[in-house]
Amino acid sequence: MNSSAQVPVLGCMGKIALASMVLAAACLLATGAKAGSRADSPQRIEEGQKLFHARCGYCHLAGGTGTIMLARRLGKDRSLLEERTDLNVDYIRKITRVGINGMPPHNRIELPDSELDVIAAYLTRPASARGTDAPGTKGGTP
Repeated sequence: MNSSAQVPVLGCMGKIALASMVLAAACLLATGAKAGSRADSPQRIEEGQKLFHARCGYCHLAGGTGTIMLARRLGKDRSLLEERTDLNVDYIRKITRVGINGMPPHNRIELPDSELDVIAAYLTRPASARGTDAPGTKGGTP
């Protein structure tokens, strides 16, 4: 056996193939990591509810300033964000970051993107997950 075994040198096509395989593996790993934390998983929805109550509840639970202002502007049936089904993630992110009417903007230091994403997932949860809300969240006080 030769102690100075030679490693084959990859040509241009070999390097491209290797890079493609590495990229594909990275994509698979990233996808696999996110599969366990689906936006509508019960754990993520529960975490979103807790964050919403802690970060947004002062204004956006029943009796809060945000809820009162939304009731005046959109009607009582659309004033409680937790009960709405017409919200989408992009809209929630945009309004949270830039504000609207009496709602001030919230920067990434006040509310990190990671927390905002979980809150948005909670507010846009599927109908099948809406029956799992904790009791007292639809009519309580802030």
